[in-house]
Amino acid sequence: MFEKKLTATLSVDGMHCNHCKARVENAIKAVKGIKSFTVSLESASAEIVYAEGKTTPESVAEAITAIGFEAKVK
Repeated sequence: MFEKKLTATLSVDGMHCNHCKARVENAIKAVKGIKSFTVSLESASAEIVYAEGKTTPESVAEAITAIGFEAKVK
């Protein structure tokens, strides 16, 4: 069955160093349905590619917020 892949960008406030970036990356990796992602410390954002129906950008933002950062879908 073909999975439609969608892209979303999230703003991530509170990342100040590479350790913070790594924590955000680990939170995103733990969300089922994520196909790929990039996290940018410089732009305080994360771009995700996810499988439609498997997760939502809001779920990813919640996972990031749960570890102490403020994440919002742009």
